[in-house]
Amino acid sequence: MPEPKVGQDITLRIAFMVNNKPDLRIISVNTPLKSIIQDLIESHKLAGAPEDYALIYKESDRIKEFKIVTEKDRADMDANIIELGESPSASTARILTEIKKVAPDTKDLARALDDLRKMCVDPTFAAEFRSRKGLTLLMHGVSSGKFRLTELGQVLHAINSLLEQEGVGEMDGTEVEQEFVTQLAELTSKENSSLALATRCALSVLATFVREGQGREMIDREVALPNLIGLLGNSDQGIQLASLGLINSLLAAASVERKGDMVRSLQERPARSLILDHLLGPDKEGLVGHQLYLLQHHMLSLLLVRLNTAIQPQDGVALQKIKDLRSTAFDTGSPSVKNNTRYAQDHKKLGFNNVKDPSMDFVATPPGILALDCMDYFAKQHQEKFMKVVLENSCRQDNHECPFAASSCELVKLLANILGVGQPPLPMGSTSRYHEMFFKVEHPFEEFYSVCVVLLNKTWREMRATREDFTKVFDVVKEQIESSLVPDRSQERPKTFEQFRSNVKSYGEISRRWQSDAKSREAWSKSAPVAELKMHLAPEIEDLIRQQRGNFMVEGTRFHRYKKTGEQTKSQYRYVKLHPNHKTVYVGDWNSEKSLPTIEDLEPRLQIADIRDIIVGAECPFIKEWGKKKDHQHQFGRLAFSLVGENTSLDLVAPDEQTHNYWVDGINTLLRKPMTSPDYNKEKDILTNMEIKLRLLDLEGVDLPETAPAVPPPPPDFNFASC
Repeated sequence: MPEPKVGQDITLRIAFMVNNKPDLRIISVNTPLKSIIQDLIESHKLAGAPEDYALIYKESDRIKEFKIVTEKDRADMDANIIELGESPSASTARILTEIKKVAPDTKDLARALDDLRKMCVDPTFAAEFRSRKGLTLLMHGVSSGKFRLTELGQVLHAINSLLEQEGVGEMDGTEVEQEFVTQLAELTSKENSSLALATRCALSVLATFVREGQGREMIDREVALPNLIGLLGNSDQGIQLASLGLINSLLAAASVERKGDMVRSLQERPARSLILDHLLGPDKEGLVGHQLYLLQHHMLSLLLVRLNTAIQPQDGVALQKIKDLRSTAFDTGSPSVKNNTRYAQDHKKLGFNNVKDPSMDFVATPPGILALDCMDYFAKQHQEKFMKVVLENSCRQDNHECPFAASSCELVKLLANILGVGQPPLPMGSTSRYHEMFFKVEHPFEEFYSVCVVLLNKTWREMRATREDFTKVFDVVKEQIESSLVPDRSQERPKTFEQFRSNVKSYGEISRRWQSDAKSREAWSKSAPVAELKMHLAPEIEDLIRQQRGNFMVEGTRFHRYKKTGEQTKSQYRYVKLHPNHKTVYVGDWNSEKSLPTIEDLEPRLQIADIRDIIVGAECPFIKEWGKKKDHQHQFGRLAFSLVGENTSLDLVAPDEQTHNYWVDGINTLLRKPMTSPDYNKEKDILTNMEIKLRLLDLEGVDLPETAPAVPPPPPDFNFASC
């Protein structure tokens, strides 16, 4: 149990509103809510028991939506206006009674649905409403056509809010009915401004079902992709966003074949025109920008199959592409005798490693056959540039030519890595891989390759490179591509491939910057005296980092709650703290963003002495369970860790990489294991270098010797001064 809190009792100053009458009070933070409600009932002579009432935050600039006060966040009542209102059970009973009526009064039903729409965003009310099968009743009402068009938007808004509180399968055993999906699918095919709310919520509900794996095939069958693409051009931005979200959910869940069909539809000119006209622009950021990034991610993920597929000897299409490359470059139309020797010479000029059988260059994966696809696209869509690149290299000396085929294979691997092909999508807020220009062409990756292969040859020429400089050239090209895609503040991110091309820095600029960086490094960093000083400082620095990790865990972290499917639970968190005595880990639900829990608000979960091991990443058992959905395994693998005890474990997914590293380092320290995280190594280097700079401040500008000066021999006698 937590140790008793030392100090004065904390009081809260609260303005209660009871029947629109103010009641200002100062109460202890430890006073139970039931006691507060009982006192208010007696003071204002209200009927009913405390169970019939709840304390509710009054909406204001700080409180934007309906929120019931709970025991966990009662400290947040301080300096707020709190209304005494219906309890969740009383509200639920009243609303369900009205919905169940065969012929409800129009005004009473509208009032009940409006209350439901407002209240269902609160987790406490949502849990009560679900427990009484309220969600099932609403879905059945939509399926049977019980609600009028004016009421449908409110009902679907409530259903969507309830689904966002918890996973479908975890709520009340609700099965997705065919009729319900059909009704929602019909809304996606209607262009009616009066149904904007209903359409937006229908799209969000369908997306939630797809993510949860409920009725996924049924939804894919019932909802027409052309209708969803058409909604991208709707005047309501909420509908645009919801439609894009459903498309991304369907793409994430689709098979490779189905995803290919969907992406081809999205890359056709009508779909791209809608995206260009209605979704791209400087004001389309935040949620829309993230959804566009996810769409780009799913479109590029199709390349993964070709990236990891080796060429097959019987693949006639691929073999024909190799023949077309040679004929496009060297067949000028004049008749000439071609034999195996001449073909081998042509293949060598094209830069193949295996001149007798060039198909063998595409056996290695990655880049597999994707490299050949890109080379073929470049040769056919940019024939003049292709011929210039090949012929320019064929005229160079043997050791200075840039091998087109070999460099293309390496370039495709580089581009796939830069764009995150085959990697998990970045979380919300990370925009480094979102590129607007990819939505402006039908074949974005191939077009990107076509621009970069010309850049590669230009850089090769500027560097006067030989085959031995292959790796150095690609280091420069990688820097050129990355700095052009995500430039510094003096330049805008490219919106077209032409802007990308103009953003590219020359080899001279890259070289000058690298030389400047090299000169700025401390010349003494590798000297023997400094190395010895670093070794002397290491224990002190490690102890400092160890203390920081302990303080970080004592302060605690708010971790997201996750469903059994691996999806984040909206607005549901648990707080994890280490007791100040470093002997026990405490855990408890904590959804408040304005206050931090004390150790008394949490429950002891795991004794440090009972922890047998800490498992990190994809090896965590719960990540392997989620790994049945591959995207989750990749997405959470680097942020997950499990504290394994004797008969229990504490499974957590950190909100970011630094938090993950701090907790893993801290637990390892308590288990008397070494810290090994990247943050530890980085901070150790920073702190060591800072300490060395401070200690050697007086020696600035002085060249330190590589070895310690020799100790002079002792003097002949020790009579240094005569009296």
